[in-house]
Amino acid sequence: MMNVQQAIEKFRTFSPQEKMDMLVHLAHALTILARDTYIVTGEGVAEPARLRRITEVQHRLLGALIALMKQETTRYPDEVLVRLVLEHSDDQGLQDQLLETFHHLTAQLAAVITSQRHRADGE
Repeated sequence: MMNVQQAIEKFRTFSPQEKMDMLVHLAHALTILARDTYIVTGEGVAEPARLRRITEVQHRLLGALIALMKQETTRYPDEVLVRLVLEHSDDQGLQDQLLETFHHLTAQLAAVITSQRHRADGE
């Protein structure tokens, strides 16, 4: 599994479109992580503090996505954004889940990029 610094370095290599793709998929993955906070047999929340953290991460991530889509120059630098999303010293379990998810998604995105480049080279 990658660490935060490796995640920053990987994210920096992506084009703006690839960054948008990554952030959309990460936002989707956050909704799945949030399900772990629910009470299994009822309507309540078993881990409200973690759910709030996930919601805050999603808020920051989607704000960054909007800024990228609008090509705003005042958006978070890549390093700051990745740290905001991945670093959670108050919840090591969440941090580990986010790092694992980020690693998985970057691997998927890299495979798609490689496939697209091969198709472009073959045409």
